[in-house]
Amino acid sequence: MMTEPNLDSGQVLRNVSEALRRLIRLSISELESESAVVFDSPGEIEDEDETKLSLYLYQTEINPYLRNLPPSLTRSAAKPSQPAGLAVTPSPLVLDLTYLMVPYARSAELELVLADKLMQLFHDVSALTGQWLNPVLKRTGNDLIQIVPELDTSEQLRNIWTLFPNKTYRLTKLYTLSPVRIPSTLALNTEMVTQADAAYRETR
Repeated sequence: MMTEPNLDSGQVLRNVSEALRRLIRLSISELESESAVVFDSPGEIEDEDETKLSLYLYQTEINPYLRNLPPSLTRSAAKPSQPAGLAVTPSPLVLDLTYLMVPYARSAELELVLADKLMQLFHDVSALTGQWLNPVLKRTGNDLIQIVPELDTSEQLRNIWTLFPNKTYRLTKLYTLSPVRIPSTLALNTEMVTQADAAYRETR
């Protein structure tokens, strides 16, 4: 059966992006202003004289290694009108999120500085965990989300930039955040066996 929508429904991807944005803003001084890290794609950014970072969710893929996880069981206590039961929670949808990160600045030299600091940041902080996770991510089972650099070949980057008409290629880094869990909206309950009666017959 379907459960009622909860407060976290539809909020996981947005909160992952916000957590990543917060990590970058608090770690790189040039990008600390509220408007410096944006979720707009490089094709939407017009003002290239302002120091900013395009943090664009480019691709979402189902994680092939965690897609067939078994459901989890949680015991519910007995109530006066009903026996103890088991809450069967189906496995979550597990995704890999790939982000394009494109620095913008008044000069190519400053863009190199931003790229340098980004790569160093994700070398030092290889996962979103602990203080970087907000309550929504923790409630939805996202206790640790790894930040993995992608092998971005020149052919791959060239193909990506063809998606942005009338935009010239800029320094681009790709990082994948994984695993990102989105809870299922299905919930099943089953009653526990609390008493069993057996009859024994003696045989000769």
